[in-house]
Amino acid sequence: MKNEIDGKKIADNIRAERNRANVTMEAVEAELRITRPTYVDYEKDAEKIKVGTLIKLAKMFGCTVDCFFVQK
Repeated sequence: MKNEIDGKKIADNIRAERNRANVTMEAVEAELRITRPTYVDYEKDAEKIKVGTLIKLAKMFGCTVDCFFVQK
């Protein structure tokens, strides 16, 4: 059993949930107080994203944190 985090899958799910919630990148950047390159990195490969950031994203997108880890 593989026990590794798939940063690419998490990134894909972040992007999918953001799109589903109809939230702009600009809104996310403002809420998290991060730059565009930082957020773009989250949507490319989120292997090193912090749990606190995932919690904030889940609240913004109206989903649960586990949505970011599910194979869709």
